[in-house]
Amino acid sequence: MGRFLSLPLLALAAVLQATLVPQIRFGGGGPDLVFLMVLAWSINADLDESLIWAFVGGIALDLLSAAPLGTSTMGMVLVVFVVSGLNRQVYRVGFLLLSVLVLVGSAVQQIAIMIILSVAGFTIALPFDLSYVVAPTIIYNFVMIWPIYWVIRRIQRRSRGEKPYFTAK
Repeated sequence: MGRFLSLPLLALAAVLQATLVPQIRFGGGGPDLVFLMVLAWSINADLDESLIWAFVGGIALDLLSAAPLGTSTMGMVLVVFVVSGLNRQVYRVGFLLLSVLVLVGSAVQQIAIMIILSVAGFTIALPFDLSYVVAPTIIYNFVMIWPIYWVIRRIQRRSRGEKPYFTAK
């Protein structure tokens, strides 16, 4: 079921990221909604399902930007593989591990995008872009992961038929 949910949820997130996020940017960075949704989903999903989410999210994001197709996908796929490896090593992803994942994953995602754009011929000023785009994006992502993770986890539980932790009597 999660594979089928990826298209509408990530398409909506990509549209919001292309239309709403530019209105709330600080510097050149803003929250990366699609990346956060892929990260939140991959924490409690298997590798196959997480890779589908990474590909669908990356392609949806690239279709609405000037970046070459597949640019956003590369960083997300890297992060999904790391999360999958961590899921096999630890019992549960807690507050601290989720914090580290979003900080490191955001940096990896943004740097992968900058590398691909520079190979594609775009001009990248590394020190300026790191401070003007990457740093604010990491901060936004760190703040936004908590509500996004909460919503995504509820959607995952409902799609799998699991009971929520708190139910009304």
